[in-house]
Amino acid sequence: MKNRNHSPQSPSLKQMMYPQAVSHGNVLTFTPPGFKQTLNVKFPDCRLAVCERCKKNYKTRDMCRVRNGHTDAPWTTAFICITLEDSCTGPDGKFIDKPLTVRMVQWQPFCVKKSFDKKTPVCAACKKTNRTRAFCRERHKHKQLPWCTVYVLLSALENTDPSTVVAAPSKPVSSDSDAKNDGDTSEEKNTDEAKANNGIGNKDNGESAKDNADAPTAQVVKSEESEQAESKSGRSSSVDTTKSADLAAVEAAVDFVKAKTKKQEESDGDAD
Repeated sequence: MKNRNHSPQSPSLKQMMYPQAVSHGNVLTFTPPGFKQTLNVKFPDCRLAVCERCKKNYKTRDMCRVRNGHTDAPWTTAFICITLEDSCTGPDGKFIDKPLTVRMVQWQPFCVKKSFDKKTPVCAACKKTNRTRAFCRERHKHKQLPWCTVYVLLSALENTDPSTVVAAPSKPVSSDSDAKNDGDTSEEKNTDEAKANNGIGNKDNGESAKDNADAPTAQVVKSEESEQAESKSGRSSSVDTTKSADLAAVEAAVDFVKAKTKKQEESDGDAD
């Protein structure tokens, strides 16, 4: 009989107890609190959620983690239980400044000192019996790790069997931060130089503008005087034109009257 509650996103109890990583990818790159190195953690198949960018684009886990090989933080909370080997620390009890590697291990019965938040996923036992978060985290205050926790073992790379290494070794955080700081410093320096150059250019432009500020004034005054003279000449010419037109009309009327009078006199003489 098939288990209806089982899905690719909800692994079975056997997959939780004995995780398998057959497919390529499914690697999470992050820096744990207090560490000076960035770790690469290999997750079991179908256990690492997609990154935030692929979540917005509705990409599948296979597309995000396997095909594209994204190692960014997932869009949801991921739980990791890291066990430290003796090779990770030196005689003084501090972490060694050497490459570290992370390997997957089987499920381990681990409990925390304080109770989890009510939104934390249920433990493995409550997951097996289909219990709710309220039953597990609020009512019974179970302190076992969530069922989706990935258990890994952290050890020094030089003391690890190469055949068991499934992810790239760790890298110091200082190198990445130094490169970033150097880039920020050079960018700030270039910004300051650009601002200084812009300040000098603006100052020169201001002085040249101040020197040439009085020059357009005379041209404006001159242009205004010329416009006034042109307007006066235009008005006088229009008046002269009007007068000449009136005189021509009067002369035409006089000529018409004279011609009519002459014609009337000729007609009267013919009648006599």
